[in-house]
Amino acid sequence: MVKIITRKVKDIEPLENALLIEGLPGIGHVGRLAAEHLVHEFKGEKFLELFCYDFPPQVLVKDDGTIEYMCAEFYAIREPKPMIVVLGNTQALSPIGQYHLAEEIVKIGIEYGANFVYTLGGFGVGKLCEEVKVYGATTSKELAKKLKEHDILFRTDGGGIVGAAGLMLMFADLNGIPGICLMGETPGYLIDPNAAKAVLEKFCKLENIEINMEELEKRAKGMEQFIEKIKKFEEEMLKAAQAKPPSEEDLRYIG
Repeated sequence: MVKIITRKVKDIEPLENALLIEGLPGIGHVGRLAAEHLVHEFKGEKFLELFCYDFPPQVLVKDDGTIEYMCAEFYAIREPKPMIVVLGNTQALSPIGQYHLAEEIVKIGIEYGANFVYTLGGFGVGKLCEEVKVYGATTSKELAKKLKEHDILFRTDGGGIVGAAGLMLMFADLNGIPGICLMGETPGYLIDPNAAKAVLEKFCKLENIEINMEELEKRAKGMEQFIEKIKKFEEEMLKAAQAKPPSEEDLRYIG
């Protein structure tokens, strides 16, 4: 059994009919960016920290010389509707750790009033996407129908959802709670605010709420400029390599 420790940051009353929303690090940090944006825009209040013996065996050193623990954090949002958002800087390292962590997060969510689970993440496609598609998975056929009505796609390759984003759906279902996973297309090798924005847009439509996307849009624009610089650099390097005739030294190593 993997040991898990929780620490209350603040005493709060359980919320009523809350959404439990997972945004731990994953492909393109899509889920984490989306969940962080929810906490920022709706003024989430941190009330609990979770530490797991299957997290990476380290602490992070901040610029001021102090340390940051590897942990998951729980935030309470009351308006525009009750939400419990789970953020963090890591996931568990082993399969057994992933199971224990997902089970504990769902258990804590239920304890604080959650009766619906959303997990947010990225769907790695290995290339840049001009128009981000959002894929989904859910615990019931009724919810699957609802996802289709919002133009959320389903995978047809039989692939799985690894980590908390998938396992939390299972533990939600085992506890009689419905759940949905939303995944935005992402290259997988870059932090992707554009995919996070696409996921949040679908989430807001499903829950009939509005959120200001300006901050995510700024981050997406900054990432696009960074990608353009990389592309330009690669093109210049390719041109330089094609224009340079091989030297005698280069030719010694051919054939």
